[in-house]
Amino acid sequence: MTFLKKFIGPAAGLILIFIFSAPPAAPGQEADLLMDHPDAYVEKQRPAVNFPHESHMGALECLACHHDYDDNGKNVLAENLIKEGNQAILCGSCHDAAADVDLKKAFHRQCMGCHRDLRKSGDPTGPELCGECHVK
Repeated sequence: MTFLKKFIGPAAGLILIFIFSAPPAAPGQEADLLMDHPDAYVEKQRPAVNFPHESHMGALECLACHHDYDDNGKNVLAENLIKEGNQAILCGSCHDAAADVDLKKAFHRQCMGCHRDLRKSGDPTGPELCGECHVK
């Protein structure tokens, strides 16, 4: 058997398994989102974050991240508002430079806080260190 016949078949099989085993993104939603907000960060100190939205959708309820807190700290965002194209549910729609919690603080509190809480409870979690999200 030649080299090509011996290795191309198994390699092609592995490639097909990889392609078809990846979970599809929700309709109209990208699997990964590039969290790059040049208008919010005048001086970027680190690269933008590639956020795996798809994996978070499978592990969390939408309202765990998307929120509109009332004066009592209750999330009053209606889940039916969380849909592709609704700019009002994007973090930057509220967390701008004038907000008490700007976009950078909002991302760090939300992402790192959740990851830290999961780690403390012994559950599988995501990155907590700068370079683990901000990959060069």
